Amino acid sequence: MITYAENNPTPGQPAPSPVGFENVPVIETPIDLKVEGSIPSWVQGTMYRSGSGKYNILLDNGDTFHVGHPFDALAMLHRFVIQGNRVQYSSRHTSNGVERRIKAQDPTLLTFGPDPCKTIFGRMQSVYHHISNFGSNAVLQESDPEFDMVNVTITPNFPLGEVLENETGIKRGHGLVVKRDANTLQLVDSNTLQPLKMFTYAHVDKKIQGLLCASHHQYDETENEYVNFMVRLGPFPSFQPFITGPYLPNTSVSLDSPLPPPHTRLCEPIWRHLGAWNTMQSLKPSYIHSFSMTERYIIIPNFPYYYSFGGLSAIYYSCAYQTFYWDATRHTLFHVVDRQTGRHVATYDADPCFSFHAANAWDQLETLPGGQTERVIYMDYCMYENTDIIDVSFELGKQQSNQENGSNKMDGSKTKIDLDKVSPARYVHIKKHTDGKQDHAIAPSQVRRYRLGRVPEPTRTEHYQSYQWFSREYNQRRVASYQVLAYDVELPRFNPRYNLKPYRFLWGVCESRYAPSYASGTVVNGLIKVDLDQPQQVLNTDKQSTAKIWDEPGCSCAEPIFLPKPEKTAKEDEGVILSIVNRQQECFLLVLDASTMTELARTSIGKFNMNTIHGSFMDQHGKGVAVN
Repeated sequence: MITYAENNPTPGQPAPSPVGFENVPVIETPIDLKVEGSIPSWVQGTMYRSGSGKYNILLDNGDTFHVGHPFDALAMLHRFVIQGNRVQYSSRHTSNGVERRIKAQDPTLLTFGPDPCKTIFGRMQSVYHHISNFGSNAVLQESDPEFDMVNVTITPNFPLGEVLENETGIKRGHGLVVKRDANTLQLVDSNTLQPLKMFTYAHVDKKIQGLLCASHHQYDETENEYVNFMVRLGPFPSFQPFITGPYLPNTSVSLDSPLPPPHTRLCEPIWRHLGAWNTMQSLKPSYIHSFSMTERYIIIPNFPYYYSFGGLSAIYYSCAYQTFYWDATRHTLFHVVDRQTGRHVATYDADPCFSFHAANAWDQLETLPGGQTERVIYMDYCMYENTDIIDVSFELGKQQSNQENGSNKMDGSKTKIDLDKVSPARYVHIKKHTDGKQDHAIAPSQVRRYRLGRVPEPTRTEHYQSYQWFSREYNQRRVASYQVLAYDVELPRFNPRYNLKPYRFLWGVCESRYAPSYASGTVVNGLIKVDLDQPQQVLNTDKQSTAKIWDEPGCSCAEPIFLPKPEKTAKEDEGVILSIVNRQQECFLLVLDASTMTELARTSIGKFNMNTIHGSFMDQHGKGVAVN
């Protein structure tokens, strides 16, 4: 959307957003923050958070370009150095190249949200420019570290590989990388947050090829391996997991210690025989933000939220939102890959559902009646019955409505768009799935624990590898069952010491008791801890709920980061929770006792809202201890 210069109430500055987004000020020189309360002395290290920074961009002619979806706002990174009861903060905008492309009206710029101003003719022009400029854009991306938008997850100690290490001078284990759901990554300086290099996984290893991947990787500390997967689009789409290591030096030595040569293993592409035998439906590429892994298996979810025309429609619409479609008639599929052999060993059917975020997973051998055994996978997801939650993403970061003090209601009305101040007005409204629903209410997420039974055991025998594609056991139809353990938990985090193992506690964000459903206006929420060993079949606001919640009126909390207490004898839920909280025109860092969910400390960052979703924490020795 465009606000013309003559309608700008703030000449010389970007015009205010007609849909409620405000730019976030940058603080590149670190500042000390005043702490109220006491941060435990063992909390030592650096928290990084990624998110959105600029929504309203002043163009050279005085007009203002307005971003319509928060995922498309220019990227911004935040850095908090915590030492005892001291906190130092800095931030940086990291998409200046994208801002230049917006000012130049680059038709090849892909976004998540739709452009309400683009006509059918404009879409056809985009198709032409995407095709004709494909090669030149690749060259520009190679030379401009801020050419594209990367602002989802941030990963310390990223395994860059020898080529990037030699090019950038970043030593093994020292790379700080921002990721997204596409094969585009951004290396940044861990101290200044300055972008250093835009790259793809092919830079890490030429064998890794594809267009899409998960923002959230998996890490096996025992095997010292980084795991993700690539999605190849086209007439014969496929998923292909890959394993890269060594991820980190041994934790008992310095990060500067020498490492053995890096390696990458590609797993077998998942595409063969899926339609004919073991799932009864053909494989279609779908939107996948995260996935699961156990000691023996990689499990890739395949939700019925598909890319239309195999993803080719993205270059027509120039956005992801209008490319996706939900098909409630098809099953969710869970594709299981053997980590030892790299082979796809089974696929499980489940009810149609959708999830952004997986929690923990593990596999174990169980004894059946009669003495036989079976290998079972358990995996937890924050699951939704459909994709209405996608519509909620339009509201992330919007300024909060006025709240009635002391009541359980909030004015959920959206900021009105003055159609005379945007161009062209008739294209402003984008119809969403939640339009027409009372109060825009959506069903809360369910923490579902899926059980995948009779999983084929890992084996390295050549006989089994060549035989499995034709065996009756491999091609049988398998069904995933699940149990609901809790409701209304999103952006899940758990104690990283229990990764790939049975665990008990889960932390996340939840809807606020002081506000209506997420989709009613701005996203207002609290922080939650649930005990998965005590499943609850009631909502968190019910008096019978066993959940522990931090929730204050008018607060909107970002993803919690759990830091475990360093003592080896510490209980699973002993530690702290770090979160960023926005309240009206205030932003503060919140520190909670993770066990009781009571406040330990907070520190004000500024009179603005910081719009972040994900974050990671790196200890004082430079090792990521809570990575997302």
